[in-house]
Amino acid sequence: MYHQHFNTIDSTQIYLKNHLEQLLAHSHDILISSSEQTGGIGRSGNRWDNYSNSLAMSFTITPNIVATLTPIEIGVITAKFFRKIFNKELFLKWPNDLLTKDGKKCGGILCQYIDSSTVIVGLGINLGKHELIVNHEYRYSVGSVDQQLEITSLDQEKISNELYQFILGERFRDNDLLKKEFNKLCYHLNKEVFILDAGVDHLGIFKGIGENGEALVEQNSHVKPFINSSLTIIE
Repeated sequence: MYHQHFNTIDSTQIYLKNHLEQLLAHSHDILISSSEQTGGIGRSGNRWDNYSNSLAMSFTITPNIVATLTPIEIGVITAKFFRKIFNKELFLKWPNDLLTKDGKKCGGILCQYIDSSTVIVGLGINLGKHELIVNHEYRYSVGSVDQQLEITSLDQEKISNELYQFILGERFRDNDLLKKEFNKLCYHLNKEVFILDAGVDHLGIFKGIGENGEALVEQNSHVKPFINSSLTIIE
């Protein structure tokens, strides 16, 4: 494993992708982390904002045998890490968000498929205390794993390393088990949701994920799959 930590960086994911060939000379398992990220990337090209006491990291892994299940797998393992190490319960929102127990977004996962042996995973997590934002354009309230926690740059480096090693050691061999674990952690299982697909909103009940990680949404007693879509929970 090769780990490079920066005090400040534009984007850990862009850095890793742009320097991948050189970094692979050190190891196939590469972790880039930062104490402050000034240009983090979210899903669909959105900006991932930087907060104090947060983790900003990108790393390489081999894809799940079903490549589209990779972000689901990383989410499940990450939630397991915070339950084991911090005794904090996190939940998942399809396809790639981490939520607190009260439904606030505290993390996000972004996977870039490079080839059959390499996926670059960007993982941002609001780990500790941060200034609460009242006026924002986010669809969900912003939360953190532990709002009382304050960490140093050394803590950020250490925890990023520990989380990456945990992910490498906890990969799923059985995708049926992975789907069961996702359902246990899914914040909106059997709840009403909006699915935005190709510019059209679809209202239904979220029933879980399919073989390829697609959202299964029940509409008028029929279950419809959605794969490249966004989801909003109806509270």
